[in-house]
Amino acid sequence: MTSRAPDGRLALVAFVVSFGVLVANGRAIGSGDTNAVENTAAALATRGTFVLPPTNPSDPFTREAPGGRISIYPALPALLAAPVFFLLGLVLDLNPTGVQAAGKLAAALQSASATAVLAWTFSKRASPSLALTSALLFALGTSVFSTSQALWQHPAAVLFLVIALSALDGMEATPAATFRRRPALVAALAISLAAAARPAAIPMCAALFLYLLQRERPRITPLVLVALVPAILVALYNTTFFGAPWLFGPGLGGRFGAAFPESIVGLLFSPARGLVVFTPIALIALAGLISMARKTSLARALVAATALHFAFVSMWNEWHGGESFGPRLLTDLLPLLFFFLPEGLAVWPRLGALLGVWSVAVQLLGGWTYDYRFERLHQRGRGFDAALWSWRDSPITFAVREGVVIQGIPEIEGRRVRLRAARSVPFGTTGSTAEGTAEGLRISGEARMRDIRLERGTRIEAGWITLTHPADGVAFRAIHPGRGVLRLVGRLHGVLRVEQNSGTIALPQTGDFDVALPVELDAGEDVTIRAETGELRLARMSLSRR
Repeated sequence: MTSRAPDGRLALVAFVVSFGVLVANGRAIGSGDTNAVENTAAALATRGTFVLPPTNPSDPFTREAPGGRISIYPALPALLAAPVFFLLGLVLDLNPTGVQAAGKLAAALQSASATAVLAWTFSKRASPSLALTSALLFALGTSVFSTSQALWQHPAAVLFLVIALSALDGMEATPAATFRRRPALVAALAISLAAAARPAAIPMCAALFLYLLQRERPRITPLVLVALVPAILVALYNTTFFGAPWLFGPGLGGRFGAAFPESIVGLLFSPARGLVVFTPIALIALAGLISMARKTSLARALVAATALHFAFVSMWNEWHGGESFGPRLLTDLLPLLFFFLPEGLAVWPRLGALLGVWSVAVQLLGGWTYDYRFERLHQRGRGFDAALWSWRDSPITFAVREGVVIQGIPEIEGRRVRLRAARSVPFGTTGSTAEGTAEGLRISGEARMRDIRLERGTRIEAGWITLTHPADGVAFRAIHPGRGVLRLVGRLHGVLRVEQNSGTIALPQTGDFDVALPVELDAGEDVTIRAETGELRLARMSLSRR
């Protein structure tokens, strides 16, 4: 490998660019998993404890503990993020929105730091442009991007793995007989910390650690002692809160093997979760890794560790990663898989550029469109197994077809932060009438409504626009200011709710209805129709002049 002086300025550029893009959508995209980790970080920052208040006994992501509840997930990601929560808490209230904002900020900082370390490491063996491009493709063209939208475990594990690989790479450039104490100890500690942050990565981390011990056989004692420190702390934590050193929060019984071997194909080629579909630049990364495996022992170790992690994840029944965008559960192996991406791009620059553009475009699409509506229609609704293999219903196709762009706009009033999600349909149809049909949502008439969209779990079903949850909605943005009449035709046993800037109108209904509401609208004002109670079947909504 060509050896160059590492470029600190390049690392800074990589950090600034990746962090800026990671937070540019202005909103957190979290889940129940991330809520538990974020709430733990907030508890550490505000009360100095891992224990959460006993506010929700039915929360599946926490367990009962002395004095409250405890997250089922590892403590290290929350502990690493706690300083961000503490600093943000000095100027803002850590209310639920503030906690989400702090979680996303912490995750983005961790991933941007990993990107900077990777760019710094790449700069030792590639040109500045190639090193920076490779690092940014890692951050912005893979599920590193999607898992940086909230405080998942992955950003912390990725950061520690990148640090470990950088140290191992530095050792590779020296003769095996030469012991470089600092990078060896850094690698041992970082590998152990990655396993502590993400228990699912333990097999992969064990393979990396065995490679380190094999390389440094005469001097394994200090390496083992350093690696034992995080392991002992995790064992003490597990014993305290889960009953034994080897027990982690999530239950593991009956959660392996049921989806195998379909999961192998799914992790690679599923339209909803496949690595090759969402991150085709991984093919160039894999080619670079295999090519370098013929030359260096480190690359051979990375091949083995990557294959081990892939095999482990493929045995997991929920190989699709639950509510997430793309192959989330493969995020942890990305530092290893992409470590020789510069070498791959050097050999296949044009193909790499094409696949890289696709990979980044997919992640940006998810960052500005994904809001779990796909899961509410399929995973929580119906036909999720079929949706995993449907090109027509894949998250990518679904996002393009619906065309709804979501830009988060944080608003701060005093110490309180509120997040407003501005939804738009840039390439959508304008009209004055929207109605459900057998072919889907049909928009027609004079241009009085734009950005017409279905929200949350709203679906077109048997010609009806169907809303079954109080948060489901049909929304539009008024084009012209002034008075008008909003006519709604449908069926509901419950309370019909119309939300606009001037307030909310609640109308009890007892069956079929045809109501005409006088409205006063500003240009660009959002109007949302929901069912406060009951299941709403909306046949038509129209906006006319008064």
